[in-house]
Amino acid sequence: SSSAASDVYKRQDTPSNGLELTQKIHFDIILLDYHLPSENGIEVLRTIRKTHDDSTAVVMLSNNSDEQLALQCIEAGAQDFLLKSEVSISRLRRAIVISTERYNLEQQLKRSHEQLRVLAEQDSLTGLSNRYFFDETLNHLIPQAERIGASIGLLMLDLDNFKNINDSLGHDAGDEFLKIVAKRLKKATRNGDHICRLGGDEFAVVVPNLKSLDPLRHLSSRIFNELSVPAIIKNKEIIITASIGVATYPECAESAMDLMKSADIAMYRAKNSGRNQTQYYSKEFHDEVERRIKLESDLKLALSNKELELYYQPQVDSLTGKLSGIETLIRWNHPDAGLIMPDQFISIAEESGLINDIGKWVIQDACRQFSSWRLNPKFSNLTLSIAANLSALQLRDTGLVAFLKESMGKFDISPDKLELELTENNLEASLQAIDVLRELANTGVKLALDDFGTGYSSLSHLHEYPFTVLKIDKTFVQRSDTVSYTHLRAHETEADL
Repeated sequence: SSSAASDVYKRQDTPSNGLELTQKIHFDIILLDYHLPSENGIEVLRTIRKTHDDSTAVVMLSNNSDEQLALQCIEAGAQDFLLKSEVSISRLRRAIVISTERYNLEQQLKRSHEQLRVLAEQDSLTGLSNRYFFDETLNHLIPQAERIGASIGLLMLDLDNFKNINDSLGHDAGDEFLKIVAKRLKKATRNGDHICRLGGDEFAVVVPNLKSLDPLRHLSSRIFNELSVPAIIKNKEIIITASIGVATYPECAESAMDLMKSADIAMYRAKNSGRNQTQYYSKEFHDEVERRIKLESDLKLALSNKELELYYQPQVDSLTGKLSGIETLIRWNHPDAGLIMPDQFISIAEESGLINDIGKWVIQDACRQFSSWRLNPKFSNLTLSIAANLSALQLRDTGLVAFLKESMGKFDISPDKLELELTENNLEASLQAIDVLRELANTGVKLALDDFGTGYSSLSHLHEYPFTVLKIDKTFVQRSDTVSYTHLRAHETEADL
């Protein structure tokens, strides 16, 4: 409207006001004087081009007819350069048309470049990234990982007996088979993983920012799970098996090429060992993963086989020397490996989702044993409480509070006689479960923060949590020259109460 145009005109008193308007209003054309009161017109033009798309025509105006100056303005992004005496409606219209055509051509060029990039990096058959993308990604990630001290995992996967499909059903069936495998591999990977088809029936998955070995083990497991269902091609059921080799940077190699060689060696080892399995380049790495896989498998049967046991550690008043409480310590009496300590299997229980069942068993068995002791006349004159450890992951169990109440009621345990411990290192991961902690506290049980001083929490924000007991980590006491204390040895065997 004329009033809006008038308002725009009035506000164009400085280059900064003009630039501000270009951020708020789309103009078909901008007339820009080369000689401005405070700035060079070419600098303003360059600022416009940095912050604007090129669909707006810019015409530079000047009283100077220098051809070199006109060329500089055009190179900086102007559509036309006019002497102020030559400004006309037709010249301005021509500038707008030229600007629009130039903008459309540039947009088409950008789209063409993007299409070419996709074609250059994408496997045409499966839609996965191709060998070129894989090489570029690995060559980019290795130096980056070296700078920040991170690890990279590489899985090389080769389909078993793929040649038989091409020979028996034809190459079109082989192509369909590869598409099916690609979709399943993509489903098995997570955000951030780079999955590529290297050629033929060979695939690779790059896992950046690796924190531990477990993501590679779980990824391998997910891949085998996805491939376990046979493919149906030409009304024929085809079993899918694969050999996977795993290597990590910098543990197994110092360069992208060496990392690929290491994963390849592990893959061929998997083929030579019977196929349809995963092998790791490092023998120590492989043995550790295999050990954890075996423990996870055995742990699933540990509860039903009654292999888990609770040991009881006395809590002694350092001033009186009297027994004040009992703390439960879980142990796994493995039929082959013998006694296994919790630091070797609790993390496996948490990763595999077994921690809730194990945690409930600990609570119920502790309540059962404590009730048995309380009924023993030998301990009738003792005022004791019992403590059990709680995993942070158990706080995600919506049935935890109800189960706790049920167990206390079943064994007639007063809530103030039960203490649940959460280690400080798990506290940060449990912030989202603060409501569950409060629900537990509302039942009347005591909540204890164990190993205080080793991790995330501080005295300043402990009031956010409903803890009633604070257990200071032993390293605090051992280093102190000013605190006098009685050193109590924690026995690893069942206390003779």
